Amino acid sequence: MSAREAGAAAATPLAPLPTPRAVLFDVDYTLLEPGDMFHADGYRRCGEKFGLDLDVSRWEAAERAAYEAVRARRERTGTLHDNGVYDAIAEAVITAMGGGDPEIVHACAEAVIAGWTDCRNFTLYDDAIPCLKDLRAAGLKIALVSNTNRSLSEVIGFFGLEPYVDAAIASVEVGHLKPSPQIYQAALDALQVGADEAVMVGDNPRDDVTGALDVGLAGAVLVDRKGVWDYPLPTVRSLADLPGLLGL
Repeated sequence: MSAREAGAAAATPLAPLPTPRAVLFDVDYTLLEPGDMFHADGYRRCGEKFGLDLDVSRWEAAERAAYEAVRARRERTGTLHDNGVYDAIAEAVITAMGGGDPEIVHACAEAVIAGWTDCRNFTLYDDAIPCLKDLRAAGLKIALVSNTNRSLSEVIGFFGLEPYVDAAIASVEVGHLKPSPQIYQAALDALQVGADEAVMVGDNPRDDVTGALDVGLAGAVLVDRKGVWDYPLPTVRSLADLPGLLGL
């Protein structure tokens, strides 16, 4: 639930991938942009409601604390879906920004988590619908695959994605997170395509790229909107570049 760290590395697309029959999309930070509530000032404002004086200058440390919280829980739970990770992320951010009493920190974290389930706190990236339209016009099947406890059907309805999305797979429903084979297989089964006919697109190198390739997908594309990653696989800064990368 924290913002992606900014960086200077440029994303460098490689040679076009074979044109697939289906594209699987991650949701958050790939199609949907979390709103201000989930950035430094948003946490500060939320903290004020609970009497916390959160320091926005500690945001980078808070992001690192969030990533460490996820890593630590993954070591214990593996790829099993873990509802508790959301509390852990929010509490790590709030604590790193100067939160004090654990009970108050927890209450503030619960408010942040409640906001994460509300579609009104997100926007579609400007390049999302044009990309989906191009893929649909080319006859490709499309699925959403997300590590989330949110209702993806609500996401689809709220953002008007029904014309473009054929299936939506949430880890809370499957019981496993990306990069597990189970969640990818659920998406492939829903689309009725083989792994060698599908490409994954997402912003997480491990879950969306390495994970997809490990389970046999034909390809994977990293969405690196801020130029954070220096990654040796197909990478785009904008979804506007995806159709061309897929040979469309």
